[in-house]
Amino acid sequence: MLALSLLILVACKDTDGVTTEDFVPAKELILPDLSKIDMESAFTEAIKRTAGIQLNPAWNGNRSVLNYRRPNCPDLYVGGPSTGMMATNVSGGVSWSDYCSLSSAGLEFSGYVYWDGSVSQQGNPEDPSGLTTQGDRTMIGQGTVKYQNDLFFEFKGEGQDSMYLVEAPDGYRRWTYSALIQGTINGSEAVEPGEGFRSDMYIYATGGDVASLEARGNAYWSDYLIEDKFDSIAMDIYLVDQTVGDPNDCPEEPKGYIGIRDQNAYWYDLVFMPKDADDDVGYLDEERSVCDGCGTLYLRGVQAENYGLICPDFSSVWNEDLVSLPDADDFLLTIQQLQQEE
Repeated sequence: MLALSLLILVACKDTDGVTTEDFVPAKELILPDLSKIDMESAFTEAIKRTAGIQLNPAWNGNRSVLNYRRPNCPDLYVGGPSTGMMATNVSGGVSWSDYCSLSSAGLEFSGYVYWDGSVSQQGNPEDPSGLTTQGDRTMIGQGTVKYQNDLFFEFKGEGQDSMYLVEAPDGYRRWTYSALIQGTINGSEAVEPGEGFRSDMYIYATGGDVASLEARGNAYWSDYLIEDKFDSIAMDIYLVDQTVGDPNDCPEEPKGYIGIRDQNAYWYDLVFMPKDADDDVGYLDEERSVCDGCGTLYLRGVQAENYGLICPDFSSVWNEDLVSLPDADDFLLTIQQLQQEE
């Protein structure tokens, strides 16, 4: 069991009124017992949940609640709203902005959401050169949609994502996907129960001939706990499917670190190899640079020597669709489409 001792500097006055300073030991700070926690599974699940921090839930949730729209509730705009809550320094795209209710449906729209997307496709999946799909989306908002007391949709913040996909004969498929989500995505029309999150996370993933994931930032789930204990993640990590990675680059061990936080605000940081192999600060001479697939665990910044190395098995990450790619149709939601659906 680890313990920390803190020293507190206090000022005292003696009987003559002379101020003296002395170091007084604080109470011993007991760190959590990890013996009943499957830390390997916890860090593996953290990676899987990181890959789900995408714009698709907010985009599809917004589309879904607008299926309930009636004329003038909410108001639709080409570009940003012309007046009110949102600046109009955006060009193109669509937005809704309103504080209104549909009494017959029991729905309430509050705030605004702006979005813009584009998609292009070239080629034919049956030709040797294949079919190429390129899509980009942006969403900005401070909007909520409620049905009575239930939260149907919430998007507060900003998000962008981009996809590049090549599909060719004989099952050839190669793709890249990136997303930056800085905000909150929640509500039953956007996510499954427990999947709503608040994020400041960037991810970049590849699939096909080489499967990889890079993630930088943090995220918090208000209604879900990893291993029934951890509600937040923070990381700067790069990992690759070791079955297709370059053996000379140690694909069995990620580069960077993964942090998970418990409900008592204790951070557990698992530090792997340095991300920058050309770093000249001496990391490559330290024990953690050994290609063993294991990381060093730190609790609240203190190395957990008594617990030993943590060696998550990330192979299960690649045994499933790590990133659910949007469909080409998901990149477009025009005002003409919405008016036709009224």
